[in-house]
Amino acid sequence: MGEVIRFAQMCEPPLKAGDYRIQVEPVTNIDCKLTSTITDITVSTERFRLSPDQIYSVYPPREAVGSYSECLPHIVLNRRTLPWEKVLLENQPSMPWLALLVFDETEEIELFESNCGEALAPKMGTYIPSIELQPYENPKDPCTYVEVPVDLLSDILPYAQALSLLSHGKGVSLDDKVTDASVQDNWFATVVTNRFCLEPADEKQTIRHIACLVSLEGYEELLENEADRQHALARCHTARMIVLANWSFSMSKAAFDFGSTFSTLDAGMMSTPYSGSNALISQLSQLGYYPLNHHIRDGSHTVSWYQSPLIPYEEQQKKLNCVRFADQLLAYDPEISMMDIRYSSAWQLGKAMALADQAYAQKLYAWRQANQLLARTSVYHGLLAQHLSEQAADHNHAHELGKQFIHAARANNEESSQSSGKQILLQQLQARYHTLLGEVIADASKE
Repeated sequence: MGEVIRFAQMCEPPLKAGDYRIQVEPVTNIDCKLTSTITDITVSTERFRLSPDQIYSVYPPREAVGSYSECLPHIVLNRRTLPWEKVLLENQPSMPWLALLVFDETEEIELFESNCGEALAPKMGTYIPSIELQPYENPKDPCTYVEVPVDLLSDILPYAQALSLLSHGKGVSLDDKVTDASVQDNWFATVVTNRFCLEPADEKQTIRHIACLVSLEGYEELLENEADRQHALARCHTARMIVLANWSFSMSKAAFDFGSTFSTLDAGMMSTPYSGSNALISQLSQLGYYPLNHHIRDGSHTVSWYQSPLIPYEEQQKKLNCVRFADQLLAYDPEISMMDIRYSSAWQLGKAMALADQAYAQKLYAWRQANQLLARTSVYHGLLAQHLSEQAADHNHAHELGKQFIHAARANNEESSQSSGKQILLQQLQARYHTLLGEVIADASKE
């Protein structure tokens, strides 16, 4: 899809939730009687709880603290058809059966972790949605529900037409996104709330909010008009709603961006607790070094020092040579008889990250192949020029590499006893190439 983002008013499922009957009538041209077959099937969806893998992301993030005054909280669902898999009002086919409600800590709501049986149990003065459990559903199945004052719910619960505008399908590209491996589809469903968060008056104050993805099943009479809603809630002081997912975040006055976050960041060193008397080890612990178990290449075990690259001070730049493996970057401190593994760890981690990136690995392989071809071609051309120049200078040199080639070339392209001049030259160049390659490897090993 590239960088294109596509929006859809709704993503209609192939089959809505409900009961269906399939009847098969056999038709034949032979003289016999065939009976018809009837099969009843039930199409269902998650009615009381969503598993975590159904939720792609939420915003504001869970337990985040920041200024979200210009943002409407929303939740993105992995299954694009989920909000429209049930039809609650026949005259509103595009209305979702889910809604996202956001409450702040000043509003008197209560969130309960219970089961389906207790969530649907009648309670005096509380509006309970009329939901019947299906044969495959157990009253003891876990369920979360919220109890909301009816005055508050009457004000914030969207009506049917508004609900159709608070959910949509969205198609995006996942090429540059870090996402779960189980997410294969690039279409998602987004449910948005209809109210902004409450902003505190003081910069030092924060207001906690809770966002609830609620089921509207059983609330059909409250969604069409205000008169029906007031009539249904007239004798109740609380309304109970099934919560399929919820998360919390806090609203603050301070700006929530990269600059403001890092300006208030406490950049103290993450020191390692140490109560011994060794001054050098105490200094290393204060600088953030941490002792870790170290498996050496020969199979033995020891303890070495490791330090995170995220340090709040400027360290003197160290020139590092190109190495073939991580152990070449180990540093040994004879005073404490321990090794420093931070550079070797960084080398090994970088190698693992590079090999895990398929695109990078392919480019690296192509680069190596191209360089090998370039090196081989350069060696062949250089040797050929050297042979020809030496042959021209001394025709009678006994050890001249191109002597046999020139004699064969002058023989009117006639092959010698077994090999042509071209074949002899290629054999000589190949042997010389391997000799030079061995010398380069020997020099590198000495370094």
